[in-house]
Amino acid sequence: MRDAALHEARLELEAVEAHKGEVDWVRSGGILRDAQDNRNYAKTEAIRAELRLSALEGTLIERWEDYERRWTALARTPEVRFTDVPWPVCPSENRPVALADLTVNRVEDFLLAGLKVRGCTVTKKERVRSSLLRWHPDKMTSVLARVVEGDSETVREGIHAVVLCLHQLNSRVESAG
Repeated sequence: MRDAALHEARLELEAVEAHKGEVDWVRSGGILRDAQDNRNYAKTEAIRAELRLSALEGTLIERWEDYERRWTALARTPEVRFTDVPWPVCPSENRPVALADLTVNRVEDFLLAGLKVRGCTVTKKERVRSSLLRWHPDKMTSVLARVVEGDSETVREGIHAVVLCLHQLNSRVESAG
């Protein structure tokens, strides 16, 4: 019985290693072959799709972790500017977030996209609710008190825009059931 269990464990380990090799081969541009040495396009494409999905999930996780890090940094920032606030939208690569970027569709995309990651247990309702609590004007008074004079009105308008977006998003989530 013990030998059978060891044999089974060894076979499982070999299968895992073989799969890793296949993934590495496909990642490097190779095409898998079947037992008869024919090109196995279906299996190759399935691995490519998995690699794309894993890359997307990694990007979404990193984006959310960066957002959370920026909130932590904001708590320690003595003088806050508009650009220091972790606005809940995806920033453009060539320019910082602007007030006009704070739309309900962009906020929704940012907040809810990460929920598609496999293994994520947070619901849309929970994410929107926690965001509403985080962005509540009463909670943001400590941030507003540290905003530099030139950015004060823009930050206030930005917070107001985010709260409005979150309320609209909350209505969408509530009506969707």
